[in-house]
Amino acid sequence: MEAAAVPRTRWTFAQWAIVVIAAFQIGWAIAGLIAEPSFHFGDGAPTERVLGVDFNGVHAASGFLLFGPAFYFALKPRWALLYAIYVAVALIATGLWAIWSTSPAGIFTFPNNDADAILHLTTGALFGVVAAIQLALDRR
Repeated sequence: MEAAAVPRTRWTFAQWAIVVIAAFQIGWAIAGLIAEPSFHFGDGAPTERVLGVDFNGVHAASGFLLFGPAFYFALKPRWALLYAIYVAVALIATGLWAIWSTSPAGIFTFPNNDADAILHLTTGALFGVVAAIQLALDRR
């Protein structure tokens, strides 16, 4: 008996891009978790700056929850595009919130909220660019 060959298709730009960006962000979250592994909440929660951004276990875990699914959503072209759009909106919204608060929702502590806002806004914009490029490529 011969094994049935599964036809392979080339990955789209969005599929590759979300995997690359998510891998980088998960690496950053791992570094943040190592630097400050505590899972404390509120204004007094300890943080450690990693590449300029405040991290503790809670912030790192949120990164895992947001970027971990990228590897699953990258399996289908449409899912990758929808994931890029969703993550862009989520990151931009939380980035705007971080501009005005050093403790968004009373959960995370961002003593250096400007750096966290920049991280969220730029990463959100990057995912938005990925989605826009993919939409443009799909129109062709």
